[in-house]
Amino acid sequence: MTATNTRNYWLLFALAAASFVFTLSNVQYTGEEAVYPLMSYEMWYHGHLLTPVMYGQDYWRPPLDNWLITMVSMLIGWSHMLVAARLIAALATVGSGLLVGWFAGRVWKERRLAAFAALVYITLGDVLFYDGWLAYSDPLFAFFCLAAMLLGWLAVMERRVGFFAVAVLALSCAFLTKALTVYVFYGVAVLVVTYQTRGWRFLFSWPSWGIHLLALVIPVLWYAMASAGGTMAHGMFDDIISKLQGQGLLDYLHQFFVFPAQTFGQLLPVGGVVLYAMLRRYPISRMNDPQVRTALWIAGVNYLPYWLSPQSGLRYLMPLYGIVALVLAGWIVDAEKTRRLAVKWMMAAILLKYFFALWAFPAYTDRFRPHIGAIARDVLLQTRGAPLYVTNVAWVGIGVTADIDLAIRPHPPLVTPPPNLANGFVISYPGAVPPGYTVVSRYQGVWLLCRGTVCGQKDKGHE
Repeated sequence: MTATNTRNYWLLFALAAASFVFTLSNVQYTGEEAVYPLMSYEMWYHGHLLTPVMYGQDYWRPPLDNWLITMVSMLIGWSHMLVAARLIAALATVGSGLLVGWFAGRVWKERRLAAFAALVYITLGDVLFYDGWLAYSDPLFAFFCLAAMLLGWLAVMERRVGFFAVAVLALSCAFLTKALTVYVFYGVAVLVVTYQTRGWRFLFSWPSWGIHLLALVIPVLWYAMASAGGTMAHGMFDDIISKLQGQGLLDYLHQFFVFPAQTFGQLLPVGGVVLYAMLRRYPISRMNDPQVRTALWIAGVNYLPYWLSPQSGLRYLMPLYGIVALVLAGWIVDAEKTRRLAVKWMMAAILLKYFFALWAFPAYTDRFRPHIGAIARDVLLQTRGAPLYVTNVAWVGIGVTADIDLAIRPHPPLVTPPPNLANGFVISYPGAVPPGYTVVSRYQGVWLLCRGTVCGQKDKGHE
């Protein structure tokens, strides 16, 4: 029965992973998905290797995700760069699930628990339905963060310095993917495990010191080597500080009460099954398991800064989903009644994902979202090869620009207009029109403005 359950869990995991195939190309840019594909194309076009570029300006995020998008896009064609970006995100998500399964199998020496933990991870609501496949850098960042935390955990628990070396490699990749916050995730995990296992002497041994010093040196070397290293450093630190800056009392109260409820929603369906089981006094297993308690402490301590910061977002929690999956799986894997209920809900979630991927997502986008491709085509029709620039950095503007950049190849991608622009069109925000400009067309989310002799057409009033 155990072998059968293990095979069934891996089969369900594979079905959940396969559902990402149907979200690669049948939905247009969602949210700010166009940012990384657009930057990757600009980097490739201009031959920039170390510095992401957006609208011709240096961008402060590191470029690892851009490098991967570029490599895949060069294989499948730049016209499919959104598919490339989503494919990388989906593969990173599947990889995170496999990491969870591998770690659970190594720690608990149980194949069934390994498969079950991987299944729990990939069927978490936010992972399966939304942030697990969108073309953001978060899934790749989460994969490297999770790898660093789990390998650091194993290094301390098994007293193996080699795991620290691989963890530092994952740390560096996470930093080059997105942000410095990976060092906080990792530091909390290693300190919690060290405290639980009384491994202070090992943690502060000379080999450990040397490896972790290298982890700190790598960002410094990167900032010194990259041509826009100063911009990146300031951008990263400013991004962290801005999310911790004070807000009004109501903002803090809203965050304090609402954010946990939103987080719980991201952990459905298994999180809901666990809560239901506790309320109904169903059996819960391994409540006192030391590894489960350790995972709970790692997730809880790392959660606090995001809970207490009014400007934090739910997708920033993705690195913690794998740790939470270990907790949820440990709590219910041996409680047969609860486990059976959880498996039923996970199967329902997988079926629902196929329904959403094949019909609901495209239908919702077609009905309620601006049609990015149609706007891009109409802008090109209106401008007819005249000088065209862009100032709109909202998601619709970025998506339209990305489509136009591909449509006008081999001409250069769009850039921001010069301060003294005398003649040309500008893809702008809706609203106030700068002095000297005329509205050519209004679309949902963007306006097309003109200045100079190109303004030979009246306001079309498109809405």
